[in-house]
Parts: sequence; C-alpha cells; structure tokens
Amino acid sequence: MRLTTALVSIASAVVMACSAVEAAGPVVAGYLLLNPTNGPAKLKALADNAATIPINRIFLSFARPGMVYVPGSNTLEHVGLNYANTPDFGFADLKARVTTLQANGVEVFLSVGGWNYGCFPYTYTYYSVGGYGTTTPNYYKILENGGSLDKCTEANMWCYTCEPQKEGTVLADFDIFPEPTNSTTWKTAVQYVTAGAKGAAPVFHPEMVPGRSWTDPITKITNLVPGNDYFIKQNRDPYQDLVYLGKDLGLAGIDIDYEEMWHADMYKDGPSTGPWTNHQTVYKYAAIMRDVQINIQAIAPTMKIATAASAAGGLSSNWWGGNLKNIWYLTYTWYPEVYNFMSQGANGGGVNVMTYDLSNNQEYHECPDANTCSLSQQVNYYMKSYADNGMAANVGYEIGIPAYPAIEHDPTHQLPLIQSELSAILAAQGAKGGFFWELYKAAGQPNNVDVTSAAQQICKAALGANTPRCSGVIPQPGGVVPTSTVTITVTATVPPSSTSLPPTSTTPGPGCTASAWSAATVYNTNDKVSYNGRQYTAQWWSQNNLPTAGAPWTDNGPCSSGSGSATPTPTVNPGTCAGASAWSSATAYSSNAKVTYGGFLYTAQWWTSGDTPGTASVWVKGTSCTGGLRRRLYQ
Repeated sequence: MRLTTALVSIASAVVMACSAVEAAGPVVAGYLLLNPTNGPAKLKALADNAATIPINRIFLSFARPGMVYVPGSNTLEHVGLNYANTPDFGFADLKARVTTLQANGVEVFLSVGGWNYGCFPYTYTYYSVGGYGTTTPNYYKILENGGSLDKCTEANMWCYTCEPQKEGTVLADFDIFPEPTNSTTWKTAVQYVTAGAKGAAPVFHPEMVPGRSWTDPITKITNLVPGNDYFIKQNRDPYQDLVYLGKDLGLAGIDIDYEEMWHADMYKDGPSTGPWTNHQTVYKYAAIMRDVQINIQAIAPTMKIATAASAAGGLSSNWWGGNLKNIWYLTYTWYPEVYNFMSQGANGGGVNVMTYDLSNNQEYHECPDANTCSLSQQVNYYMKSYADNGMAANVGYEIGIPAYPAIEHDPTHQLPLIQSELSAILAAQGAKGGFFWELYKAAGQPNNVDVTSAAQQICKAALGANTPRCSGVIPQPGGVVPTSTVTITVTATVPPSSTSLPPTSTTPGPGCTASAWSAATVYNTNDKVSYNGRQYTAQWWSQNNLPTAGAPWTDNGPCSSGSGSATPTPTVNPGTCAGASAWSSATAYSSNAKVTYGGFLYTAQWWTSGDTPGTASVWVKGTSCTGGLRRRLYQ
C-alpha cells in the first residue's frame, strides 16, 4: 500500500496528542450501537452530558471490516457505520461529538466487526451450528427453519442461525474480516505470523473475498461471500483505512471485535472425534491485529487499540469446537508483541472479555464445571483464566436480556445481570474497571439491573465512590435525563425540530381498541398496545421498547382498514429513503442509482439490470428506511 513504515510528521503527532484524551486509571466503558434513526441523537445526548455520565470511554459500533476510507476524504460513505444519511454520511457530526466527549474526559473508540459483521451465514450453519451433529444447542434453528442441514439455503438464510427470521436480514447485513493480499502491510503481517507459528502450518484463505463468489472445497456449494469487494477495486487495505479514519475523526482509539466462530470450526485440525485445534483462526486474528499495529505505529503513533475477546479465549485446555476458546491464549503465547501492544502500555486499549451470553445448561456442558454455573461464578472463572496465564484483560457485562440462549427458546438457562450477580462480579473484578453492552439496551425484566445503575456501580468500584461522574446517569435522547437509577422513565416531550425523536407515548388511531403504547408503562407477556395505527402484542416483559423496533413486540397488523395514528413516528432523518424508487427487475440502473428493496436503501456501484439487491454485489446496502437495523442481536 501507500504507507508502511513512514514516520508521521511532528505536526501530526502534536495534533494527535492534543485531540486524543487519555483515560487515567481504570476504564469504565460502554458500547453504543449506532443507526441513522436515533444513533446521532443518542450520541448527542451523551456528548451534551459528557462531564457527568458514569463512564469514561465509549465504543462506537460497528463499522464493517472491509471498509474503505481515503485519508482526508471526511466521509463515512464506505465505512458501513450506518450513522447518518447526510452527504458525508455523518462524518462532521460524528467528529464534533467525539471532540466534545473527549474534551470532557470520555475517550471515544470506533469498533469494527461485531456479531453480524463477522458471521457468514452459510459457513456458520454448516460448520458451527450443524458441524457437530444434530444435538448442539442451536441446532433447533435448523430444524425449525429448514428441517435439516441440507435444506438450509440462502432462500431461508441458511436456516437463520446468524440472526432469527424475525430480524428480516439478507446477505448484505453480514460481513467477514477480509485478507487484503493487495496490501503491503497485510503481507508483512502474514510474514510475521508465519515466522512465529508454533502450531500447524499457517494457511490463509485470500480466495474467500467479500462480495465475490466462493466455492466451498468440501461441499462444492458456491455462495456469495458476505461483504463488499470495493476495497480491492480501490486498492485499499481496510485495516490501514481504519487507522486513517480514526486519525481524521480524532479518536482516542480503535477496537477490533472479532467473532468469526465459523472460521475456527471450518478450518480446525485434529481427529474426527476431537479434540481439535483452531490454529488457523489464531493466525488470521494475529495477522489482522499485526496489520493494525503496523499502521498505528506509522500513521498515528499515540492511537490506542482494543479488542473484544471470547470468555473462553484465555483458556489453554482442549478445544471441542463451537466457540473461540484458546484464540487469545495462543495469540499471547505465540505473538506476545501483538497481545501486549493492545493490552498494556501507551497504545493498550485493552483486551475486553465478553463474559456474557453464558448459560448453565449442562446438557451441553455449558458450565465450566459442576460447581461453576452461576453468572458470577462463570465470569470470575473465565477472568481468572486470563490472569493465571499472565494476560491483562478487562471484564464485560451485558445489560438486559442476553442474546444467548434465545429467550423464546430456552429462557430457563439464561444468566442475566441481576443485582446479586453484579455485586459478586464487582467484588472480584470491580477495581480493575470493565465495559458493558449496551448503553441504550433496556433492562428487559424487572430483576435485571438497568444501564444507569450498572454503569454507576461499575464506575464507583473502579474509580472510587466519590468520583463525581459515577453518580451521573445515561441520558435519554432529546435532552431527557432520568432521575432514577433503578427504573428509567421517559417523561419529556419531543422537542420540535427536524431531528425529532420517536414519541414517548401515543394516542390510539381510529379503530384501535388497545391502549396506546407509552414508554413509561411496564408491559407483560401478551399485553396489547396500539402504536402508529397498528396493534402490537408483547412477547415478554417490556418497558420503553418501541413497538416498531421489533422484539419483544409482535406486529398484529393495522387496527382497522385505513386507520392511522394520531401521533406518527418521526425519525432523525425524515425521508431516509425519500427520492429513491422501489427496485424493479425491468429497469436499468446506472452507477450511484439508489433504490429501495425489502425496507432498505441500496446504491448501484455500476450499471445493472435484473440484479436483485441484497444478493448481487453490484448493490451496496445502506440504511434501513425505518432505522430498525441492528448490528448485534439483542432484545
């Protein structure tokens, strides 16, 4: 590529040092999931209250692993962050919020990857969920949505294992971490990893290119790889561009959230009955992190780098497939320079362990041992594995209803963050700080700890009970600041502006028999509400979850023929898909033409006719017309 080991100028170094705030002592961090409907409003609320919010770091999530960003271009067009629909796709607004947050003591990182942006539905179904027989914990998805593994196709989204059918996802919603062989720094990283390999001989897979057809050498099935090959056409290295983008936004750091379980299961080595090794995934992950490291050292020497890590990632014991166990232990053991660069020192943004989405279902051996089954016991067990192996790492928490196991399938084995479990985790891990998912995720159940209460307790344990910001709250968009740290009730009205937010309450439309939905009301299973001229039924306990956002609400359809709501739902960017016509197979489209299809905005990269958006690489998927797209499943 254009830059490998060039020294950054003194002027650039000074600018970077001045713009990046450095958190003193332990970090208390929260992930912020962005979308164009209320993502900008949420970030504004956080920035407006930056001096008092009970966190000192925010992870903005998620950018695509195959992003393209040309330094100085000041646009998020090909970043995949899904932030805004302005001409610069929200770059200027985002940078302004970053500046305000960091001026008030809150570091801002940009996170790349996440669940959807690391899940290849075909390979995850065939090699992870369906690769170990029919009795694995998620195999029920294959049975319910396809009947058998061989009947899982793109038409049924490979039996909906990455995301449930109700999410309405298409292939364009997913991505993989690319291997950019066009890049000099990637080649250097691969050489470094190969030279340090202490397991099986490294085998990389540059033939698996996002946005291009790929034939599985085992099943001989040909599929389109999720993602986009734009970085190849532009001769860019996405990992280098991530650093350029972070520098231009003035970020304190960047974060790699690598969750490609399918890669470990597909490329495992060992006997047919196990145990196996996942060395090839160690090599891929280490090469990605080394590429980023090289570019940070050359482009933005003071920038920090963080990574999300698997709960079992610090263990050294046998691997039986289905997760990313051992990955970070082996990275630390074989490539300590890579691990230590991100875990400690001036560039160390931390190895952040996702000690959540855990289960106590012993039918699948999901407790580490028979006496380690509660949430706090498992969290402390996994964090101890990192510590015992000399690996610096930070603990993670999840607010609300866990994504795994699915509440509609196995609610009895879920391990949500309730107060007793939070207290037990803080007693062992609290002084070291930590992070949580996600800043605006609802508690979901009456006994679950809400986000403000969790953030305050984590903050006080790490930074001290008398630290002023630790008594602050997570502000609601639109200027609403909740006063309760246990039950957050939104009571303010929406300010009149072109960026108004969804209302906190509604009035029933004509023909609606159910009571109007209200953000302040607690709803139980099977409760019915009316919203925007439609009726909805709660699938489980809910408070302050918009009916139009999906689960836990089921849309029962219009209240009556032709009925409407007295209070329509505004959006942050009215007319997200305004001006774009519905896609037609009979129409020829030129480069940059925009269409709507399946509720999303698509842009043509070149001339096309008859190529269906969501399945053809010519179309780049943009924002949801309703703003409901989520980049990591949560209720």
